This record gives sequence, structure tokens and C-alpha cells, in this order.
Amino acid sequence: MKNKLVYIILACSLLLFNQPTIAQPYGDYYAGAQYAKGDYNEEGISASFEPSMIVGRFGKFFNPYVAVEARLGMGLDDDTQFIPELGVNGVDGTLELNSLIGVYLAGHLNLTASSSLYAIVGSSRVEAKASVPAFPAVNSTEADSDLSYGVGVNIGILNNVALNIEYMQYLDADHFDLSAIAVGALVRF
Repeated sequence: MKNKLVYIILACSLLLFNQPTIAQPYGDYYAGAQYAKGDYNEEGISASFEPSMIVGRFGKFFNPYVAVEARLGMGLDDDTQFIPELGVNGVDGTLELNSLIGVYLAGHLNLTASSSLYAIVGSSRVEAKASVPAFPAVNSTEADSDLSYGVGVNIGILNNVALNIEYMQYLDADHFDLSAIAVGALVRF
């Protein structure tokens, strides 16, 4: 995790201090939505869960290269996997993402007036529910917060509208992690 964080910090530094000024014909605020496919791994469990979620993004540019962003997300589809480590012969386990809340700092490398590469770092709180469908009484809902970081690209399709592709490491704790690949769109105003 420390190596990934060092690369993200270096990328943000390069983006912030190594750019020519590009005039931007749109406002300082933006809003968007993403469909994200998660990848949840936990120590001691061989199965990898892939729940999906919808994430709303709201941000403000303080200059052409730096933005502060807030995100709100909710789970769409849960994922069920066979877990051989549980029970005598193993059982199916289900993971559902309930909510995501986060605040981030994003450094942008502007390619055109509406397209950019970016690196993002901040903090996320994720709430998830784990259950065993064969035993409905066996379920647990927990929330955790951690450092988050990622990279992405905004591909301008109009002066103020961009499509978005992103990889984000939302949680990277000692015994579990949650990352996501997302696609979406955003509008600047």
C-alpha cells in the first residue's frame, strides 16, 4: 500500500506543478455519476467479491489543476461466492455494499479544455453487509474508513461534458481491501 500511495502523491505533485495554463470555458463546479464494479478481498477468505454500486460525484475546482470532490454512493447488486473456509464443507457468502461517503483532493493534467488525466487521494467510509444465504440469521453489517487513492481520465465530449473511466482503491486495510473500476459522466457548470 505504501508504494501505491507514494506513486499517487508523486503523480499529484507532477500534475500540480508542471503544467501550462489552459483557459477553460466552463465553471468551477462539477457533478457526475459513475457505475462502479467493486473488488473486495479479505484475509483468510479465498473468494473475491465483486458487488456493484452507483456513485455520485460533486466537486469544485480551485484552479485549473486542483479540485476538491465529495462522493456519495450506494450498492446496486450484491455478489455471492462459495467460501470453502466457512463451515464443514464450505458455504455461499454474500457481500452487499450499502453506502459510500468520501472527500478527496484531485490533481488534473489538462489535455484539452474538457479532457484531463487525474490522480485522486482522500478518505472514504464504506458500509457493507456480509451474510450467509443458507443461514439467514448469520449476517453482519460493518462500516470502515481508510485512505483512498486512484487515477482516472475525463474524456471531453462537449465543452462542459466528459465521460469518465477510473480505478479507485477505496479501502486498503491490513486484513481487507476494496477497489473499484468505474465508468460514468460529469458536467461542469
